[in-house]
Amino acid sequence: MMMINKKQSNSIEVSADIAQVIQEGQQLISYMAKNGQVSLAPELAEVMINAKYKLQKKQWSPQDEADVLHSYDQLAKAVSPVSMESIQAISRVDNDKPSQAERAVAWYRRYTLVALLCLLFAQIYYLFGHALAHDLNALYESRNEWQLKVLKATPDSAEYDQVQQSYEEVGQRLDANYNLLKVWNRVWLFGLTFKSDIPPYSKEKLDVELRRLEREQANATDLDNLHLAETRLKARLQLFENMLFAQSVLEVLQGYILPLLYGLLGAFIFVLRDLLKEIKAITFTSDSEIRYRLRLTLGALGGMIIGWFLNPQELSGLASLSPMAMAFLMGYNVDVLFAIMDQVIDKLRNALANNATSQAPVDRKKID
Repeated sequence: MMMINKKQSNSIEVSADIAQVIQEGQQLISYMAKNGQVSLAPELAEVMINAKYKLQKKQWSPQDEADVLHSYDQLAKAVSPVSMESIQAISRVDNDKPSQAERAVAWYRRYTLVALLCLLFAQIYYLFGHALAHDLNALYESRNEWQLKVLKATPDSAEYDQVQQSYEEVGQRLDANYNLLKVWNRVWLFGLTFKSDIPPYSKEKLDVELRRLEREQANATDLDNLHLAETRLKARLQLFENMLFAQSVLEVLQGYILPLLYGLLGAFIFVLRDLLKEIKAITFTSDSEIRYRLRLTLGALGGMIIGWFLNPQELSGLASLSPMAMAFLMGYNVDVLFAIMDQVIDKLRNALANNATSQAPVDRKKID
């Protein structure tokens, strides 16, 4: 808003907006002079320089304001896509404080490292648990096979001793693998363990057998065998509970957590790469940072949902890529995923429309 200056009738008061335009115009001229890639028209520089001194001497007229606005518009078009906001975001106001672009680079670089470490931990944890669960199943089946061989072998023979030794070795490996699996499960159980309570029917069955042995005054061997059977039942229940729990955790890691982390890491790498480009081109603004934050969210979600809609083993040209690699690629370029989803939706829409059109004449014939 302009007001007539009472002290100088030929001069007007300059609003704060115009003063800011003059200051920003000076910065645009300095950028164009330092950059050297955009030619600076002498008349535009002259208008801005004169405006600065006229403002100081309070020799300001409506024509000067019109010239400044026109010159500023020409300067902004000349440096586009660079803007005053991007120059201020990259430049340091105070030498002791980093610029907005420097803070953004530090933030994304720091959390890229955090995402990478989380991914490495989850991947190593998954591979270790997958190996334990797979080996445990194989060892359990192998132990049962060796137990059958022990029962079929003739006692006090060389073959029996060899089979018995192999059976014990497989059992020891099974126990070691099982102990490691229980430690692996404690991460998701927060240090807790399964109680492995015997089901009511099985518990009552053991109690009935115990009371029968006590009534018949059975010897200690029968009672010991009964207690061994109860202990074996508890151990098997705990074994199966840990195996089922580990399998469920592995499915969650493989289907949700790992694809999400791979997609997030891909999005982080895209953001860092694009951020360096914008800083080099001096086009980084606060809007860019908002766009990058949204990109991280979309990349993580894109990596997670890649397993829902796409099966990499059935895609031509992508059969050699693992689901995790697909999640990483979709997180890096989530636009491809959305383009595929849009194509699928368009095909479904066209198919439904064609189906409705083909059924319309049939319905009319029925009415006639």
